[in-house]
Amino acid sequence: MKDINYTCKFRQRDGIEKTPAPADATPETEKKATVQNNKPAPQPSEKATVAQTEDKAPVFKIQILTSSRPLAKNDKRLKGLKNVDYYKEGGLYKYTYGASSDYNKVLRTKRSITAKFKDAFIIAFKNGRKVNVNTAIREFKNKRNK
Repeated sequence: MKDINYTCKFRQRDGIEKTPAPADATPETEKKATVQNNKPAPQPSEKATVAQTEDKAPVFKIQILTSSRPLAKNDKRLKGLKNVDYYKEGGLYKYTYGASSDYNKVLRTKRSITAKFKDAFIIAFKNGRKVNVNTAIREFKNKRNK
C-alpha cells in the first residue's frame, strides 16, 4: 500500500497559521481531507481510499465550491451536504462532494445537486493526484468496454 502524506495547518494564539510539512509533500496540490468537528481533518474518507486503490482507476468527484479559508462542516455555503471533502491547490480550499471510480454514478450525483450548486463540475484524481477529467473519462470508458 502506498504511503500518503498530509499537510496540516495549525492556528496559533496570535492568529498566524503554521504549516509543518514533510519534505516529500507536494506544494501545488495537498491531499484532501474530510471536514469534521468544524476543522479540516487530515484523513481521507474510507470510500475515497478504496476507490483510489482499485486498479489505480481514476476517481471522479464533484467540485462544488472554492474558499480561501477552511470551512466548518455545518457552514451555510455547503447547503446542508454531508460528507463533503476538500483538497488544497494553489492556496485555495476546493470542496468536493461524492467520490467514485464510476463516472456515470458521479454524473447522476452532480445532476442531483445542480439545484443547490449550479456551478458544480466533475474533476478526476488518479493515484491521489488531480488529472485531466477528459483523459480520465476516456480511461473509464475503455475499462468499461473491455
